[in-house]
Amino acid sequence: MEHVRRPSDNEVINSRLRDPDDELELVIVKDMMLTGFDAPPLHTLYLDRPLKGALLMQTLARVNRTFRGKADGLLVAYAPLVDNLAKALAEYTVRDQAEKPVGRDTGEAGDLTKELVARIRALLAGYDWKTVLNAGGPKAYINAATGATNYLRAVGPANAPELGAETLAAQYRKFSSQLARAWALASGGKNLPELRPEIAFFEEVRVWMAKFDARDRQARGEPIPDEVQRLLVALIDTATDAQDVVDIYAAAGMPRPSLADLTPGFVKTAQEAPNPQLAIEALPAMLLEESATAARNNVVRQRAFSARIGELMTRYTNQQLTSAEVIAQLVELAKEIAAEASRGLSFTPPLNTDELAFYDAVTQNESAVEVQGEGILAQIARDLVDVMRRDVRTDWTVRDDVRAKLRASIKRLLVKNGYPPDKQPDAIRLVMEQMESMAPRYADDRN
Repeated sequence: MEHVRRPSDNEVINSRLRDPDDELELVIVKDMMLTGFDAPPLHTLYLDRPLKGALLMQTLARVNRTFRGKADGLLVAYAPLVDNLAKALAEYTVRDQAEKPVGRDTGEAGDLTKELVARIRALLAGYDWKTVLNAGGPKAYINAATGATNYLRAVGPANAPELGAETLAAQYRKFSSQLARAWALASGGKNLPELRPEIAFFEEVRVWMAKFDARDRQARGEPIPDEVQRLLVALIDTATDAQDVVDIYAAAGMPRPSLADLTPGFVKTAQEAPNPQLAIEALPAMLLEESATAARNNVVRQRAFSARIGELMTRYTNQQLTSAEVIAQLVELAKEIAAEASRGLSFTPPLNTDELAFYDAVTQNESAVEVQGEGILAQIARDLVDVMRRDVRTDWTVRDDVRAKLRASIKRLLVKNGYPPDKQPDAIRLVMEQMESMAPRYADDRN
């Protein structure tokens, strides 16, 4: 009786299982949740007793719901299933029976696992990861995995035409994903113990590739897919289990830099590092972090720096820049970021960081700069800061009346200074966005 719960307790569990962000991942039930229960994120169902007919189809329906990042569902049976499912499907259309073959045993999964391992070995034939791994040392495994990752990401149609339009990295993502599923179906490697270390390494490479892919997407301002998010969680879990913190700079053979350290000597060290690709992965992350600090609350400049970093990484990924060239250009961009703090001093009188942020917002239109000049636009920026101090309240972002008042104040200020009328809507939108990023600080100052 200790495991019997009230209906309200069961509903709490049901709700948690439906939530893809909840930490609950496994529920063991008896005579429950096979009918009248719908959880689209649910992927795998283990069945330990025979079912037939409609009840079997309802059971199958628990894992075949579509959901973001979910490519398929899995029904694992420890009881006779295939014959019963074939009989149940006989009640459906001829096309369903012909196009939906059902049931695979672990022997087939083992054969598929071997085939996929052979394909992945061929993809990594140009990188001797085993030698790196066997070299030993605390970072040997990480060096081998990141080295394999960088090799896969660097080889594309431009320098390997035999691949066709699909890059080596794209093929690896596809085959390693299939391998992960086949390996799970092959009883977790119980029948293929000799392949376990190799497959574990291939999975580690897949996770590192997801990490670098996520960084590229972040630099371009793109969302990170759910599948990549899950792999990143796996990377964090692995690092935690190992009681070790992965230092990508150390793995790259270079010291952790700051903007002040990016000297010609640093550029040479990075270009000649044992793993220059790791240096290339490390530098954008540092630049994004430093630009967020240097251009604090400056929406325009942060986006500009992020876009330029993303463009450089895209050109590198497309083999339009060599490792040495992209490192040199990233360092040049770092110099601009370092100079960001003193940029307002070039105005008379100087602009502080908040005034400079509004100046950047109203100078996005080139015709406005040509017509009005930097002096007038700088004064508009100073006046916008005064508007912020006067009108911003703690709850202004959710108060339509306060937002309308701010828009009116901004428009009057632009009209008063002769800002081009056709460019005012975009300028007002960007200024409002800039104000939202500063609002909490100004509201706190007033309280």
